[in-house]
Amino acid sequence: MENEETVSRSSKNTRVPQNKNHSNKKRWLVPVVGLLICFSLVFTGGLFYFQSHFFITAKANGVDISLLNVKDAKNKLEELNKAESVVIKVNGKEEKIELPKKYEITEDYLKQNIGDRSIKLPINEDYKVELKNKLNALTFEEGTPSQDARIEKVDGTYQILPEQVGTVVDKEALMNQVLKDVDANKGGYVYDVKEFYQKPTVTKDDKGLQEKLTLLSKKENKAITLDINGEKLTITKEELQSFMDTAGNVDPNKVYAWVEQTNQKYGSIYKPIIFKNVHGVTTKYKNNGSYGWDINMPQTRDLLVQAINSDKDTETITVPIDGDVTQSSTVDKDYVEIDLNDQKMYFFKGGVKVVETDVITGRYNKGTATVPGFHTILYKDTDTKLEGEMLDGSKYSVPVKYWMPLKSFGGVVTQIGIHDADYKAEYFGNKEAYKTNFGSNGCINTPGAAVAQIFNGSYAGMPVIVYGHIYDSAPGEFDKPVDYGEPV
Repeated sequence: MENEETVSRSSKNTRVPQNKNHSNKKRWLVPVVGLLICFSLVFTGGLFYFQSHFFITAKANGVDISLLNVKDAKNKLEELNKAESVVIKVNGKEEKIELPKKYEITEDYLKQNIGDRSIKLPINEDYKVELKNKLNALTFEEGTPSQDARIEKVDGTYQILPEQVGTVVDKEALMNQVLKDVDANKGGYVYDVKEFYQKPTVTKDDKGLQEKLTLLSKKENKAITLDINGEKLTITKEELQSFMDTAGNVDPNKVYAWVEQTNQKYGSIYKPIIFKNVHGVTTKYKNNGSYGWDINMPQTRDLLVQAINSDKDTETITVPIDGDVTQSSTVDKDYVEIDLNDQKMYFFKGGVKVVETDVITGRYNKGTATVPGFHTILYKDTDTKLEGEMLDGSKYSVPVKYWMPLKSFGGVVTQIGIHDADYKAEYFGNKEAYKTNFGSNGCINTPGAAVAQIFNGSYAGMPVIVYGHIYDSAPGEFDKPVDYGEPV
């Protein structure tokens, strides 16, 4: 009995735990199944809900439309198309421009994008065109243009003058800013045209302008000296400035013009001739432009431009010279002297009279006169024939052994010269012969022996001074340059 009872209790004890586990499982199973059912219902409901509503983080053009349905979202987004104005302030007055409708907001479009979290609304196609047209229709006063910073000479020195802001409205910049702000929905579209005045393109701090000023300063302060046939001429700061523009570029034409003026001042061919005749009378004549020397202007210009543009701060230029630097403005060594009044010619060599001879000069008419003034021998020729026409239309053709044509004032080749005329031998010494048909067509007719001496001792460029007043009352007009000279 005891054993049976023991077994019975043992069996009973064994079954009780099994019933407890089964009970626990049932207890947990009910809530889990319920939770799953809830999740399923929520998920199903969510799917259904978000088919007509936007997601929690949804935005359209930055506007929060989360959990809104299409209709409510559309109503909220219409705020983007609310009536706004662009205000343009001009000299205390205001110009208003009503903004056109910017976005095309439709329920259909929102439905198509209801599942998106970031929606970009379509732009009204005519919006920008309308706005641009309205802005473009604005008119502003002409205003004063802005001035760029620039280099100018002030008190003799190059300086940078600062830029100046004018009052001309940069309409394009204003329009671009308005369009940009409206595109970004910035709001508060108020603009003062003063903020959109056209800006100078070059300011006083411009690097290029500073470099030009440095270059100008270097060039205008150069020490350039010209050695003109032994005379020293230092170019002044003002002269250097006159050669350049404000960018430091040297103008060769301006340099040449300066060299030309300098040449007239220093070149001996521009200086008057001082001459003392056999009668002891000293007279000043105009140089014919070929006696003496002058500056080679093209070469000097090039050397000067090169010196200004060089890196050297100091430079001396030896000026190239054309002509004979030994020819003095005072003629007292080698020359031919012709006295019209006495119908005489003298030849001096080394200051010593070598030849004195009678001559017959031009026929008594200003159109055939031997003209007074300073001349030079153009060239020398032998055994040639002189041909031409007299005032009466008659032709002449005269063979000569010696021929020395003259160059007159202004470089004029007169066709007048010195030559032999032995066929007039019996009339040499007759001071009135020039008034007869034995007078020449302007040439100085000379006995052969005398002209041979002059020919052999003379040279091209030798001075020939002609003086006298025998043609003062002659008929006609002089057809060659005449210079009676000035007493000294």
